[in-house]
Amino acid sequence: MENGSSKRSVGRPKARPPSGPLVLEGSRARAKMEVELGEETAGELKEYARWVELSSSLATGDAVFTTVDYALRELFRRDRLWRAAKRAPAQQESAPTTTTAARSLPPPNGSGTNRGGSERPV
Repeated sequence: MENGSSKRSVGRPKARPPSGPLVLEGSRARAKMEVELGEETAGELKEYARWVELSSSLATGDAVFTTVDYALRELFRRDRLWRAAKRAPAQQESAPTTTTAARSLPPPNGSGTNRGGSERPV
């Protein structure tokens, strides 16, 4: 008989608990962008960035950058509808083209539907 304590666990190994701010994962190249925030969000961001700064060797500007960058990357990664919308144009391009768009267009000027040329095309 096997001893219950010698059995290996099935599945993914447990992750180590974080030892610092999550925003410190990965580094990214920067692009400058100006964004307005709500007062509560801006206050919370300042507090969180200060905590990141004190928990690491980052300067205040770097702490704000890493916090916002991480938060937006996570939002984009988790938003399933956004990801599906991003994939949709690629799927449409790979689909065979049809002439349904051409059939839905109005007839060109001079095709008998224009009343004396007084109507302007839209």
